[in-house]
This record gives sequence, C-alpha cells and structure tokens, in this order.
Amino acid sequence: MELSIVLLVTMILLGSLFGFYVSQIHSFRSQELTINTLQNSRIVMSVMTKDIRMAGYKPSGSSMVGVAQATPATLQILSDKNLDGSISGASEDVIYSFDVNTHTVSRNGIPLLDNVELLSFVYTLDDGSTTQTPGNLSKIRKINLTLRVLSSDIDPLTKDYKRYEFITDITPRNLPL
Repeated sequence: MELSIVLLVTMILLGSLFGFYVSQIHSFRSQELTINTLQNSRIVMSVMTKDIRMAGYKPSGSSMVGVAQATPATLQILSDKNLDGSISGASEDVIYSFDVNTHTVSRNGIPLLDNVELLSFVYTLDDGSTTQTPGNLSKIRKINLTLRVLSSDIDPLTKDYKRYEFITDITPRNLPL
C-alpha cells in the first residue's frame, strides 16, 4: 500500500516536471522565432534605408535622377558612390522588389528576406502629397517603407505564424530640394 502511494506521488511529480519542461521548450522556441524574425527584418530594413538615403548621390556639377523607378512594390535608386561619374555596379544601381508569389524581398534580383507578407512604398512629393505611383520621379522627396514579415515557422505557443510590421519614413539626402 505504501509503495503504491509513493509510486503515485512520484508519477504525479514526474508528470508535472515533464509538463514544465515541455512548456519551457515551447517558450524557448517561440522566443527564438521572434528573435530570428526581428533580427533578419531589421538587417534588411537597415540595408534598404542606407541605400535609399544615398539615392541621387553624385559628384558636384553632374546631373542624375536619384529615383529611376517607383511603384508600390518596386524601387530603383541610383547613386554614384565611387564618384567616377557613371552609375555601374550592384551598389550604384539598386532595385528593391517584392515578389508576391515567392514572398521574398530582393535586391538586384538576389533574395534578401523570405516569408514577407508585404513590401510597400509610398512616396511623398515636393508639394506634400503622397502616392504609390508618382508621375514625375524627380518630385519625390520622402519614401515611406512598410515591411510585414512572418516567422519562418509556426509559433508553438499560439499555433500560428508570428507577424511583425516595420514602418519607416526615409528622406534621401541627395535629391534636389
């Protein structure tokens, strides 16, 4: 009889410890998904912001359009970073695009980030109005960037993907006033 009671109490304690262990594993995995998703997204946002701020950078006296293409999901920016008077190379002619089918954000055709739900550009023009399809690219003064990403896996705690949205306004420093 006593042995049965000891075994029952032991089983209850082991079951409780196992339940605690499983919940800790789920919590750890959830936090790991959050950290990885946020870190990858912030790196991409940082790279994009840096490139967009350099749009229109050129040697003094030369002329160049800083934004060569502007749509809701694609942005092409030009900058003469090495000051040689020409736009050549992957760092001087940059195209950011969002592929709805593959859910990726690409830089010059090379995927930067997967599991993207939305990449959206909204352009503020010199008269203060905003649009996603500017008619005159030389009138762009500010670019609002929205990036919504999903975690790479389903969160074990919520049984759904984690979603994060990043929104920033970027003012290219080298566009005409």
